[in-house]
Amino acid sequence: MKILVVDDEELLVKGIRFNLQNEGYEVITGSNGQEAVLLTRNESPDLVILDIMMPEMDGLSMVREIKSDANTSHIPIVILSAKASMDDRIEGLKLGVNDYITKPFSATYLKQRMANIIS
Repeated sequence: MKILVVDDEELLVKGIRFNLQNEGYEVITGSNGQEAVLLTRNESPDLVILDIMMPEMDGLSMVREIKSDANTSHIPIVILSAKASMDDRIEGLKLGVNDYITKPFSATYLKQRMANIIS
């Protein structure tokens, strides 16, 4: 399974990558939404985990791009964000994300949510 992790917080990305690689996932990373849209198109990940607040293109714009492309619209997306309001969560769900997890989060919880989505 190939997972794309996108966040501008380098330490967070490293931690997620470490945890997921220990579970046997192949992990590719990006640091902004624009880069991640290209990675999604070129790498065809099985799941995308992304933040909302990123430079160059925010996470919600990235979700719109992925979901509007017939070649990537099927890829499950998990938002991992510090934006915890109900409006933010609803907006993500309206765009078609599969889950919305707020920071701080448990790596165990993230891995279980991923497993549920992938299965």
